[in-house]
Amino acid sequence: MPEQKEKIQVHCGECKRHTNHTVLTQREVNAHPEDDFHWGEIHYFCQCAGCNCYCYAIAEFSEDDWNSYTREMDYRWKTYPRSKGERLPIDDVYELPNKVRVIYQEILGAVNAQLPVLTAIGLRALIEAICKEQIVIATNLEKRIDGLATNGVLSQAQAKILHGHRFLGNVAAHEIESAKPKELIAALEIAEAMLKTIYILPGLSNQIRTGK
Repeated sequence: MPEQKEKIQVHCGECKRHTNHTVLTQREVNAHPEDDFHWGEIHYFCQCAGCNCYCYAIAEFSEDDWNSYTREMDYRWKTYPRSKGERLPIDDVYELPNKVRVIYQEILGAVNAQLPVLTAIGLRALIEAICKEQIVIATNLEKRIDGLATNGVLSQAQAKILHGHRFLGNVAAHEIESAKPKELIAALEIAEAMLKTIYILPGLSNQIRTGK
């Protein structure tokens, strides 16, 4: 009888969900034993048991990922092609001004490539681009964000949220310190809500004629 091959459950880009995959081969990479910080990667080349498509999956882990409750490692997974967590652009992305859209799309590329420092810097640059496009003139980014609220482009509450993005980008740019993935995804979703508020929702509102 042929040897029973290991199976793992990962996201399948074709099935668009987690499925069982037969592991065809795997390799593990670990930090040097004398390194201060311990990390590792398990690389899998596997085949979906549902659609038979091939998949390359990476399970990343470090000493910070040990779950003391389950007493297991909380792996961070990346799958190719098409990771489950891959961020797609918002609908009507081409309604955004060109420079704003280019920066936003580069942020998505950094997020999907798992480049946290570049993502944070990009979020700050996105705020700068929005302020410039809205012709808010001030001596620094903090005052430009306040200007968005003063001009009625954003509410005071939204401006306060954008200030948080500004500090996120400052830390990334000047201290080369990356935020946690959950923080960056939350910041990205807030930024996308801002983009919709400023550039997309007004156009959708103009399409509503009933009751006017």
